[in-house]
Amino acid sequence: MLISLDVEQENPFNHGHNNNDKNNYLAFMADFDVFTGLTVTTFSYAIQALLLFGLSFLLRYYFQLYGHVYLRFWAIASAVFAFNQLAFAGFSSDLINAHWLGSEGFSLLKSLAHTSLYLAITLLTIGAIDILYQRQLGLKLRLLCYAVAVAIAVLTYTLSSHHLRPGVPSFGMLVSKFLPMGIALVVIGFALLNRIKQGLGPRLISGSFIAVGIKNLGLLIIIAVTQDELANLLLLSFQGLLNCLFVAAAALGVVIWLLESERDSAVVAIQQAEYLNTHDSLTGVPNREQLVSKIPLLIESCRSSGRHLTVMLIGLNRFKAINETLGLRGGDRVLKEIAHRLIQIKPQPLAVARIGGDVYAVVFNHLKRKSFIIDLAEQLRATVNAPLNVDGKNISVHCGIGISRYPQHGHRAELLLNKATVALAQTKGQSNEATVIYQRGMDDEYTRLVDLEPVLKHALQTDQFELYLQPQFSTQSQSTVSFEALIRWNHPEQGVLGPAEFLPYIEQLGLSIELDDWVLENAAKLLQRWQQRYQRTWPIAVNLSAPHFQHAALVEKLHKLAQQYHIPHHQLELEITESVAMSDINNGMNVISQLRDAGFSIAIDDFGTGYSSLAYLRKLPIQKIKIDRSFIHELDQSRDDTTIVRTLIRLAHGLGKSVVAEGVETEQQLRILQALDCDLTQGYFHSAPVSQKHLSRWLDEAVKPRPTHQAQPNNPLFGAPYSVKE
Repeated sequence: MLISLDVEQENPFNHGHNNNDKNNYLAFMADFDVFTGLTVTTFSYAIQALLLFGLSFLLRYYFQLYGHVYLRFWAIASAVFAFNQLAFAGFSSDLINAHWLGSEGFSLLKSLAHTSLYLAITLLTIGAIDILYQRQLGLKLRLLCYAVAVAIAVLTYTLSSHHLRPGVPSFGMLVSKFLPMGIALVVIGFALLNRIKQGLGPRLISGSFIAVGIKNLGLLIIIAVTQDELANLLLLSFQGLLNCLFVAAAALGVVIWLLESERDSAVVAIQQAEYLNTHDSLTGVPNREQLVSKIPLLIESCRSSGRHLTVMLIGLNRFKAINETLGLRGGDRVLKEIAHRLIQIKPQPLAVARIGGDVYAVVFNHLKRKSFIIDLAEQLRATVNAPLNVDGKNISVHCGIGISRYPQHGHRAELLLNKATVALAQTKGQSNEATVIYQRGMDDEYTRLVDLEPVLKHALQTDQFELYLQPQFSTQSQSTVSFEALIRWNHPEQGVLGPAEFLPYIEQLGLSIELDDWVLENAAKLLQRWQQRYQRTWPIAVNLSAPHFQHAALVEKLHKLAQQYHIPHHQLELEITESVAMSDINNGMNVISQLRDAGFSIAIDDFGTGYSSLAYLRKLPIQKIKIDRSFIHELDQSRDDTTIVRTLIRLAHGLGKSVVAEGVETEQQLRILQALDCDLTQGYFHSAPVSQKHLSRWLDEAVKPRPTHQAQPNNPLFGAPYSVKE
């Protein structure tokens, strides 16, 4: 049986229904369409709220991970705007109404939802300011911004008309909602796009902001032109779906931006480490190694052009007194200023380098006559000696200059530097600052080293040296974990001398191994004494010199030492610098492997300042790295240093190595290192190096058992109260 499909659909108005029925039917269909539009609108608002809450949690997570301030404000802005959208979802669905809340409660909730929009815009703007200007608005200014936003919100809410029907907003209400958000997003989007021109992430965020802003402004224009209630409801519904897409795009942009920043940070860290290999970390000028590698090229150029090369070493006199007067940071500022002056001097030198703590080198190739050399040296002295102002104090710096020349005094870089050093030493004995050109016979002055040799050997034999120890603390628990052994010379006539006043002579005289042996044996004795007295020990880190590290019998010697004093091998931690380990990479890795196999702990000291750094870290079988104090010095003032330290810590942890930050001097530096998950910290903020006598007294107080009801006295070395880690 066939059924015809051409049957005319029945129309309720084809059978004589009156006009009233027809009008009722059309009114019903209009209400149904409005209801459908409201349902879609409600669903749209709800989806936007969920997406914004998700974005808020994402931004909050990344803020905790990276510490960027703008992420915190944007996370709060997303949460506030999500509340706004959730409230409007309730208004559109009539789930939130005056019957349920009362007229006053309903009006209050609508005003809060309206105010939340303006607060979200304010928070978004504050976060953008942090990105654009790299600084956060002060608390008072932020509070003022919030107050202004609330005032504008109250004013616009009061002036805008109320809903004509439940869930259907007036045009005035739409203007107060979409206009400020549209303008703010367009301005912020273009500002970010203009400020950050590289990277997909920032472009995606800026594009999303601009797109939403333009969409909001365009929506107002369309609504104003059409003035069709049903069409406007459908338009509001579908614009919400666009919002969802743009929110997702902005979230993706944030993730991409942070990943790009992380990659850029790693690149910067590698470049910084490579830069420190050839440059002085404080002043930024080339270091001694870079100068030594450059001088042969300059010699070759002079040989081909018939010129003479002049090497001038500038040594600052009585710089220790400047450090004592201004402090370490003040002294650093003086060193930076001297380097800057030398770079700017005319005629421009071929090279400027810092080759020692207070010694600089400058190189010229246009001087032949001795009188020209003396005149230029006097100009250099006048430049360096010019008063400088540091923290309101006028400081006069005085210097001496030692000079050597090619070809008169040698054809090799090290020889020229040595001759200039000999000449510079002559200026130290002058009653006034002087300029000295090297002359044959001046080397005899270095016979002082020969005179010092028996004195230093006698000091080793008669225990004039003393072991000082500086504690290393767990960054998180702030308990003492280990110690680093440092050395002092109890000179019979000059009193206690620091290592800088005798270690250079020890190295020049070839006594480094003997001194290392003395330190290692006394550290082993101390460990044995701790075991007998306290039934426990704390590891002691000992620095190994380059000659000792390269000594064939090092491993066997250390093994016998541990056996002699009955101490576990891992309680002796051996520290070597990167330059020592990398001077012969194959031999260095072999020695480190033997030491580790024997049970000794190995650490790389002053990490980041050598010429291997990140490139060879994964190859070295070490347990620990010590980040050089140059990275920690301005950790609380430099975002770059924070980025580098974060990268070094993550890299070390990723390779299974623990990290020690040395040179911690302030509480803020400690807080940053705690946030970066550094393992151990060491520095004057915790404790200066202490003698064994003082350390024993503190250990006695810290370790000896006390009745549980008796309070433990405070001990500055071990925390508050004693937190000696078991």
